[in-house]
Amino acid sequence: MTANSLNKIGSREAIGQKIFDLFSLTKPTITLLVAVTVIPSLLLAAGGLPDLGASIAAIVGACLASASAAVFNQVVEVDIDFKMNRTKLRSLASGRLPKELAILFGLSTGILGFLILYIYATPAAALTATCGHLFYVFFYTMYLKRRTEQNIVIGGAAGAVGPLIGWTAITGHLAWPAWSLFLIIFLWTPPHFWALAIKYQEDYAQAGIPMYPVIHGEKKTKRLMLLYTISLLPCIISLYSYEGVGWIYLLCSIAFTSKFIFDAYRLYLTKSNAGVMPFFHFSCSYVFAIFGALTLDCLFQLL
Repeated sequence: MTANSLNKIGSREAIGQKIFDLFSLTKPTITLLVAVTVIPSLLLAAGGLPDLGASIAAIVGACLASASAAVFNQVVEVDIDFKMNRTKLRSLASGRLPKELAILFGLSTGILGFLILYIYATPAAALTATCGHLFYVFFYTMYLKRRTEQNIVIGGAAGAVGPLIGWTAITGHLAWPAWSLFLIIFLWTPPHFWALAIKYQEDYAQAGIPMYPVIHGEKKTKRLMLLYTISLLPCIISLYSYEGVGWIYLLCSIAFTSKFIFDAYRLYLTKSNAGVMPFFHFSCSYVFAIFGALTLDCLFQLL
């Protein structure tokens, strides 16, 4: 093999690595979660099958807005990520990507998401996504996270805008069911994230981030995690009263929420932290299950 061929292979590998690093900046799992929360909101808002073009625009636009926010989150937090073992290998913290390229990528995805929502869905959907983006980057990332142990409690609102985007993409305004879906994600966020914060509390302490377990200890954090999971139950049941929500959603949501509560209670009773990561992994599945069940329920009622 010639030197020229080796250079070409090396160049392709370098480009592939750059693309992978840029993609990883978008936090793909969170972006997928946003898409999952948009879909049932579209179905409920339409009262049936929603307009296909507006639906695709809502899902793609919401994902691009989420991706852009994730990029800017890492741009702002590169100093924090560098100090934490869990995040020090991220593409910006490790120096594999220049910050300027990340900023350009974040701006491009954010603007594209806004335009897709504005042109192909509704201006209200574009505005909702933009508000969520700005709240996450400026209020949560740049202010709350470094200053208060309530950072993820308040900042969780940014991660809950998916249903609001979906609803406004169809109707152009917000209504109670959209806020109900918003509240489910808002209440789910603290116990979900605090499990991770307990696991990596030394990392957060070393980086100077006042996560709740770092400031108030594990026992108080676990008690609050339990209370938040319990608060989800009336919230998910209340959505059943809305027309278009049926028994598939109700039974599945009660079952998964009961498991969530039980796991939080078991975690609260033990001094060991062996259960925090299983709890965290189940909490990831929980949102997919709840919103997946709601989507299935809406589709079933169309038959």
